[in-house]
Amino acid sequence: MTRFFVGLLFATLAVTVGCDKGTPGGPGATSSTAKAPMIGQADDTFNLTVSTVSVQQGEMTNATIGIKRGTNFDQDVALSFKDLPTGVELDPVKPVLLAKAMDAKFTLKATDAAVPGDYTIKLAGHPAKGGDATNEFKLVVLKKDTFTLSMPFLTTALKQGESKAVAISISRDKKFDQDVTLKFDRLPKGVTMEPATSVIKFGETEAKFMMKAADDAVLGDFSIQATGHPAKGVDVTHDFKFTVAKK
Repeated sequence: MTRFFVGLLFATLAVTVGCDKGTPGGPGATSSTAKAPMIGQADDTFNLTVSTVSVQQGEMTNATIGIKRGTNFDQDVALSFKDLPTGVELDPVKPVLLAKAMDAKFTLKATDAAVPGDYTIKLAGHPAKGGDATNEFKLVVLKKDTFTLSMPFLTTALKQGESKAVAISISRDKKFDQDVTLKFDRLPKGVTMEPATSVIKFGETEAKFMMKAADDAVLGDFSIQATGHPAKGVDVTHDFKFTVAKK
């Protein structure tokens, strides 16, 4: 019977150890790869806890690192992060879990240039005495809510001395609620857009223009670039083709 209960005890310990995430630190952890204090050691260890964090391009999000302290562990723990993707910044750069605290809060900020995707971030907790604890968490960088520009036609023909109404349409992502300023580039000699710039306000679906060709407008096939500039975030461009024909 005694052998049965001893066997059951070791089986239970094995299951518990196998479920732990990361590695413990502190004086009670005999090595950086130890999963639990050895029998007879003081419970002078700690483990770091963390969950998946998501942040959108151009935005910031608050996150928390937790700590599970052993009975005798009462030290400050300095945190460090490895493998943060380019364009993602941490504030503060090195958060600290204070001796009496159960968690440390920090902010992750993703620039507009941060590449969307899933990343594995390695986390280390360094106490004043003893070994480091480690863990890792998933960081998800989400694409910024943005917009696309379009025109109701692929090409248009315009004769010298002629004017034609055109419209630039906008399609918004679900959370994109900004006004967008439009301007035009690569206009050939003798061709103008009136007005030269316009704003598509939130709630509107398009902006209308008059495209005019002077009597001496250069002939040929051309491509004009329309650029949409939001109050925040990255500009969006759309090219549309047209032909200037002889009157």
